[in-house]
Amino acid sequence: MVNFKFIASVILGILVLMTIAAGSNIIPVSGSVNNTSSARAQVQALEPHSKTHEYTLVAEETTLEIAPGVRVDAWTYNGTIPGPTLTATEGDRVIVHFINKTPLPHTVHFHGDHPSIQDGVFEQVMANETYTYDFIATPAGALMYHCHVSPVMQHVRMGLYGAFIVHPKHPLPPAREYVLVSGEYDTQNQLNPFPEYYMFNGYAGGYLTTPLPARTNETVRIYLINMGLSPSYGMHIHGTLFKAYPSGIWQNPPLRIQSWELGSGNAAILEAKWPWPGKFTFHYHGIPEERGAMGYFNVTNSPVNAIDGKDVAITKSINMVDWQTNLTKTMQKANASGTVTTSIVHPHSNNHGMIMETKNPQKQSSNISTSISSITNDVSIVKNAATLGDKSYSPNPITVETGNTVTWTNTDNIVHTVTSGEPNTVNAGELFDSGLTALIMPSKSFSHKFIHPGEFSYFCRVHPTMVGDVNVLP
Repeated sequence: MVNFKFIASVILGILVLMTIAAGSNIIPVSGSVNNTSSARAQVQALEPHSKTHEYTLVAEETTLEIAPGVRVDAWTYNGTIPGPTLTATEGDRVIVHFINKTPLPHTVHFHGDHPSIQDGVFEQVMANETYTYDFIATPAGALMYHCHVSPVMQHVRMGLYGAFIVHPKHPLPPAREYVLVSGEYDTQNQLNPFPEYYMFNGYAGGYLTTPLPARTNETVRIYLINMGLSPSYGMHIHGTLFKAYPSGIWQNPPLRIQSWELGSGNAAILEAKWPWPGKFTFHYHGIPEERGAMGYFNVTNSPVNAIDGKDVAITKSINMVDWQTNLTKTMQKANASGTVTTSIVHPHSNNHGMIMETKNPQKQSSNISTSISSITNDVSIVKNAATLGDKSYSPNPITVETGNTVTWTNTDNIVHTVTSGEPNTVNAGELFDSGLTALIMPSKSFSHKFIHPGEFSYFCRVHPTMVGDVNVLP
């Protein structure tokens, strides 16, 4: 008599062995070994026709121009703000080799579905180290990536962010496609909830001077990524009611809207169309539009000999991401040895142009102390300063004469700032500030010349419990 249970168990065992053998052939090779067991589990879930996309992201410090005549310190993925736009189709395998060439720890945190070891939070990548992320791209939509090292607001504002676009398995209707990544920057305080600059793709007002081209009656598809840290603002596109896919996820039913509110760390896919030629503005309503988050579409009629998929999107889509990337590189002019400007840009109330204004950080204290605690011009930021409060600086307090320069040297093994005033006040950093845009690295120094008498307090922006005082004699 045939033992069917035995035969069935043998067949099942053979199928399991075949599955394991097949999966083992596509596990990452040596060099992507941070997460092999997790990758194996995911790779076995790959569909037969899925692809593998392999990217390299390099964290590096440089200086960039973020508005006309304004050059700032930046932390970047691959030298630009935002970093490169990464793409895949839902179900594809994505391998990202991350190399940290900065003195600070960083990570790459991806939005979407993936295991913890691929999440870019707890596995911090130290200076000159590498890490490989290996996951399956899902869900389809406008996702993002950014550094997730505390303080996250600082690491993101400094430039460590980018778009991650996951296309659906089935082709989308034809459209001219753009990626808009909104970001922010403040030259004095990167924790300021209302920063000096609001930017699309790393440049304030860049799409006013170089508008986005479009054709009449073609669909314009915008992958809108909000990497700003400010309160939610409404994105408005002029001359049309447009379609929005909430949170940038293709599975979500679209809405027909006039403006779309977008909070920090969220996204949307927008689709617009104009039957008329003309200039149609897009911007965030409110403060951002007055500080750089504004541009316009230059909509023109298609020429008679227009090529489908090149000049106009009729039956074939047009991907404008490479064009945008090259424009960003041209405007930002990355230069690791560049000189950071000391001026800021304010928008002109009439034409949204940019006006240069030199900062005046001088502020005089009304309280003058003649007590001498320690007469010295040199202060050390001591070891383990983040936990020592008013003992973080040595000596503290100090007394100097008017016209003298005080130098703070970081002898700790982590970064700090020296910022005038009290933590969480509007006047913090007005007199002097090493700033979150120019942190005092270990063994580095920051100096300030005191030209007015008074009592001046200071603290560390990264570790606000660190406090000190300088008494300046007449």
